[in-house]
Amino acid sequence: MFEIAICDDNAQDRKRLSERIRKNIPEAEKIRIHEFDCGISLLGAIKSIRFSIIFLDVQMKGIDGEETAIRIRALDNNVILVFYTGFVEPSPRSFEVQPYRYIMKNMTEKIMDRYIKDALDKMIEIGQAPFLTANMNRERLFLRADDIVYIEKYKKNTRVHISENSLRIYGIKPDENGDLPDIRIPEKLEKIYEKLKDHGFGYPHDSYIINLKYLVYCTSKILKLKDVENTFQIARSKASEFNSLKETFMLSKYKEGAYNGK
Repeated sequence: MFEIAICDDNAQDRKRLSERIRKNIPEAEKIRIHEFDCGISLLGAIKSIRFSIIFLDVQMKGIDGEETAIRIRALDNNVILVFYTGFVEPSPRSFEVQPYRYIMKNMTEKIMDRYIKDALDKMIEIGQAPFLTANMNRERLFLRADDIVYIEKYKKNTRVHISENSLRIYGIKPDENGDLPDIRIPEKLEKIYEKLKDHGFGYPHDSYIINLKYLVYCTSKILKLKDVENTFQIARSKASEFNSLKETFMLSKYKEGAYNGK
């Protein structure tokens, strides 16, 4: 089930977009569309619903779409964002939140359908990434690839570090000492990497694999991940393959962020 959000203060525009989404989603895919008439309502819903894609008007009463998008990114760095607007051109601020597309309301239905279908296809592609079964305090967690910031070797298996947004969604809280419970996967790191390497993960060192979506900066020897205090070493033996994969990922990310479609 894909959870889709439409945020627009114009009911007629929400209805039109909802109809175009239902027209362009493959019949085999199950979706649920949530409509919001303001950014505040959408932001409240994000705390309990994991949206796959958000269509967001730019000009709205209260907080506008760009400010709403910035706040969305503070809560969820992975959801696909599509700006849906009447007459506002992209601003430099718009690029900060990495929107996948910029759809103008005055587009012809043919062009709009092409943009919407492209965004929905990307949503489905991301949704096809594997789930990993992890253990936490004798409970099972089914983790999406996007949940994971990095995975490290730990004792006889591996330990998973998930994003702050995912911690909130799963209701995982630190104990009285401020420590989070261990999340472990009883598989070797190499085997996990084989499952994730085609879904935005890199293997910069024998001791860990990382989700490139959380990469903040990278030199020839070290890298830094979002919301992680420590830095990570890049092993010389892994550098060539890792850098090639990183460049491919970044190029793909740049292309996906283009405003004028394919």
